[in-house]
Amino acid sequence: MVSLFLILSVSLFIAYFYAIWLRYLWIIPLLLCLAFFVFSIGWLLQKERVNSLFNDYWLFFAWLIILVGLFLILQFFGAPAISSFLFLIIINILLLIWSYIFKYEDGKIVWHIWFGFVAFSLLVYLGIVFGIQVCMDAFMSIWCLYLGVVAFIVCLLSLWYEIKQNMYYLLFVLVWGAIVIFFYKLIFNIYVFLIIVAVCLWLLYFLIDYVLKHKPPTQNQVKEISVRRILAGERVLQEIPQHNRLAEIIYDFVNETPRFVKYVLEFANTLIIVILIYLYFKNALSLKWSIEQLFYRIIMILFIVNVILLKKINYTSTVQRLFTYLVVNFAIYISLFAAFEWDVWNIVIWWIVWNLISSAVVFRVHKTRLGQYLRKTDYLFWIFATILAMIVNVILLFNTTLSGKLLFPIILLYVWFQGILLYYSLRFVHKIKEVEIDEPILFN
Repeated sequence: MVSLFLILSVSLFIAYFYAIWLRYLWIIPLLLCLAFFVFSIGWLLQKERVNSLFNDYWLFFAWLIILVGLFLILQFFGAPAISSFLFLIIINILLLIWSYIFKYEDGKIVWHIWFGFVAFSLLVYLGIVFGIQVCMDAFMSIWCLYLGVVAFIVCLLSLWYEIKQNMYYLLFVLVWGAIVIFFYKLIFNIYVFLIIVAVCLWLLYFLIDYVLKHKPPTQNQVKEISVRRILAGERVLQEIPQHNRLAEIIYDFVNETPRFVKYVLEFANTLIIVILIYLYFKNALSLKWSIEQLFYRIIMILFIVNVILLKKINYTSTVQRLFTYLVVNFAIYISLFAAFEWDVWNIVIWWIVWNLISSAVVFRVHKTRLGQYLRKTDYLFWIFATILAMIVNVILLFNTTLSGKLLFPIILLYVWFQGILLYYSLRFVHKIKEVEIDEPILFN
């Protein structure tokens, strides 16, 4: 199959170069052929590393060459760029369905990946040429198209052909994305939209947490009958567990969630706060109290609540840990600027107070209920965010109207006191015993 793809791709390139009277570029397909023969010889000689590279990556490269060749030929015959991209997307979809029908395992991976690559290339082109709004509309259309393709494979082809479990999880993610797109089209206020999405994520995280905490009895557990217990009357006095097949299926589906789904669910919560911060700086929002300020705080609170739920179900990553502490400080930042209306001296004084309190709380939080969800990495990010806040405080102090003779001892005293707290915080975190948790690689 790889050889067939390579021959086809080289033929497409040669045909293209001859069509545009650039025959001297035949060196490109020749080099590709030489590379193919090098990998083939290594494969025949059973060289382990060359063989591994050949099996794992050459099919991706071969299909990339085919896609580029098809795109260039379409461009040569005058096809618009958008039509060329759509043609390649359709080709990938048809080949993806074909791979499931004829059980071509490599194709199931390759054409999934290159469908995403071509779709991403189309979105980049639309964003550069027509703007972000056209790019967003195209993204939602491609998402719904992909949902239809995956739903066709999972719901229809699964009746006759074997479908891997990952496709069901992919369908689950695409359905949730389609729900978000529906709310985006229905609601015109971006802040209300973000609140609704954050609430939907909270409901999803809560349901996952509930399912994981209530494991249903399996059929084998229900059938376990002890004669001694029957004679003792235990089966009569105690409630007999009932086997619920649907509850067992739901629990297994949630419990066996692959890492890419965990990453997507965690990333969705982080994306909300990224969009919120982007909107704040883009719109240059007035720092006076307003309904938008209220929406900002509601979204931030929902983000923190979702972070706690994600930690309970062990769906968390380094990116989210970093954003959690940055968002807390960002919320304090906009609150102080809204309260004091750019009065730098009052803002920096209260921010220094908050920074010191935040450093001191590290020593006590492990004894609270929140402490059972925090790991050593979380404390380190907490300290890192405190250091960043200290740097910002020092910069703001330089922008006050204080004289240099008074400013220098204030900064020196503040940095010294903050440094002492940070030093003992690091010593304290070093002594914390880490609880071993079985986490996926992407979520360390």
